[in-house]
Amino acid sequence: MADTNNKNPDMGNGKDGSGSYEMRLGFGTIAMLISATGMGLVPLFSRWATRTDMFDGAAGFNAGDSIGALMAVGRMGMGVLFFLILMVATHKVHVFKKLKLTPAIALGGLMIGMSLACYVTSTLLTTVSNAVLFIYIGPVICVLLARIFRKEPMSPLQWICLGAVFIGMLFGEGLLGFGVGGQAFGFDFNLVPSTPEFPMKGIGDAFGIASGFFYGASMFFNGYRKDADTTARGVWNFIFAVIGAGAITIVLNSLGATPGMENWALNVHFTTFNWIGAVLLWIICGPIALGFLLVAGRNLPAADYGTIAYWEVPVALFCGLVVFGEPFTINTALGAILIIGGGAIPSIKGMVAGRKQKQREEISENLAARLEEEADKENLR
Repeated sequence: MADTNNKNPDMGNGKDGSGSYEMRLGFGTIAMLISATGMGLVPLFSRWATRTDMFDGAAGFNAGDSIGALMAVGRMGMGVLFFLILMVATHKVHVFKKLKLTPAIALGGLMIGMSLACYVTSTLLTTVSNAVLFIYIGPVICVLLARIFRKEPMSPLQWICLGAVFIGMLFGEGLLGFGVGGQAFGFDFNLVPSTPEFPMKGIGDAFGIASGFFYGASMFFNGYRKDADTTARGVWNFIFAVIGAGAITIVLNSLGATPGMENWALNVHFTTFNWIGAVLLWIICGPIALGFLLVAGRNLPAADYGTIAYWEVPVALFCGLVVFGEPFTINTALGAILIIGGGAIPSIKGMVAGRKQKQREEISENLAARLEEEADKENLR
């Protein structure tokens, strides 16, 4: 899950500190694909780490239902460790000390931690397709928050994308589409709160939607303080992400003290198999995915970076379809197209505009150089 609202991380200065680093687009694209793949494997490793039977959701978990949030704490904790090591390795401890901690930096980290806690919980309680599609309402939530609080204008395209994401959610949840309500194409606003495979599907869907809102809020807050050094800011972001995910864990675990909700108490009794999945989740979806994310941010324009991040969605959907045998219906496909398209189209538009601007600049530079050359020739005569 990449933050598509950020500009390129400022890790990319040349060795002389002059800021003359030249982006390698091919290398950056490969790095972003690796990062997004790591992010997309969250549902695979989260179920591996927590289920009694990895391939049977009805068999329950080797822990309480709040275990997903605790898994997020572990992943965010690995993020803190990774950025601390990176900070020392790149000699930026002094930069971290000088960076002023502002509410935007703290809230950006807090929101992403809460988002991941809700997302991992969602991947355990509902289908992978619902979990991953719901979290990707985040970019649209970010646009709405920017419109409300920063008074940023919304173009007709952004309004259309907002509508597409909302309709995509209806398709993904099975409230709208082909065969819905016993009709060839119809509406049915009776939510399905439970299925044999997912006894708590309705709650899982609710956590998925919450993860999308928190993700969008994180992107919104990360839109501030773009001057902050990426590594120094990353340390603070992940510290507060641990706090955010930890807060969700504590709240959910405390529900276990309520009569009739004992299933939410953590009660961890992992097997060796579960622990292997947990370590893979924390490492592959943590330092490895995050490390390549930084490399991608250094070598790709922001629009390219944000667009390729959507590769996470087909990776997660592939896991749900192939590994866990979850059905992928025409309605799910339409929901995916609308949600991904609604979020990615503005980024693609920015990417195309950036390419055209770069071409215009190159033409202008070449023309200026040619005119200067002609002027030099005239002077020699």
